[in-house]
Order: sequence, then structure tokens, then C-alpha cells
Amino acid sequence: MARWEYDAFMIYNPVGEDQEFVRQLTVVMEAPPYRLKLFDPWRFQAFQEDHYVTMDYIKNKCRKCIVVLSNSFSDSQSAEFQLKYASSLSPATLPNRVVPICLEKCNIPEVLRYVYVLPYYKTETRPWFWQRLFKAFSGNSEGEEQRAKTSAHLPDIVLETAVQKINSQ
Repeated sequence: MARWEYDAFMIYNPVGEDQEFVRQLTVVMEAPPYRLKLFDPWRFQAFQEDHYVTMDYIKNKCRKCIVVLSNSFSDSQSAEFQLKYASSLSPATLPNRVVPICLEKCNIPEVLRYVYVLPYYKTETRPWFWQRLFKAFSGNSEGEEQRAKTSAHLPDIVLETAVQKINSQ
């Protein structure tokens, strides 16, 4: 049995264009050829303001988080809380765990400062947008992480720590 129930938890401001974009994203990414399983907390009434349930889904049931950024993102206290919680789980793996999408030129939250943001607003790269988003999910499967952890064993690694005297002529 796989550890994750969903591929991604959707973090966004559920008002206006952000919600319309998330609906479009869900239709495209849950259909073939991508077939991702996305969790949108605003589809379910019980999840909208329950931070404990939200935290459980982000930590234990969703492999990654997709963060939809716009000028109205900071207007949603829930979205800001979800982003801060997701980024606090494992700061070292933040680029692998959080996938930010920028709908328009806007201020990027400080916690995402060093994470690559997919620019949906750039029309010249839009034909490849969905493939690029899917690539964020195809590169870090649980099996690959496990293989990376077991591929090198500490006794197999030999470090030369002896100090050698350098002869100068």
C-alpha cells in the first residue's frame, strides 16, 4: 500500500480567479495522461477552516503541496497558514515538497524565496506549463527516495583523511 492518498494538497485563496484556475488545473492534471490525484480542501465544507484536519492532510496524506500564488494570496489567512505549515515540516526538502505556481506577477512569500516558481502568467511558456508541472511529481517518487537512501552504505565510502606532506622544490 502506498503511503500517500493524494499526490498534492492545493493551497490557494478560494476567491475569484484563483479558484477558477484551480478548477482548470484539477481537470487537466487528474485526466490522462497525467492522472494525478489532487486534494482541494475547498471542495469539502468540513476542511475549510479546520486547521487540525488540514495539517493532517498536508503532513500524512498528500505527497506534495501545490501553492497557487496571486496578488490576492495573502488575503486568505487559511492559505497563508497552510503554506507556513507545509514549509515548516521539512525546510531542507522544501523545493521537493512545495510546488509554487504564479498566476500573475506578484510578491512571492519569503518562505518560497529560494524555490523555483512556475510562471503561468508567461504566455510564451504556457504550451509546456502542464508538462513542467507534472515533471515536479514524476521526479520524486517514494521508490526513488528509498533507492537513494539505500544506494550508498557508509562502510563503502572511504575518505582519505591522512595529511600528506607536500614537497616544495
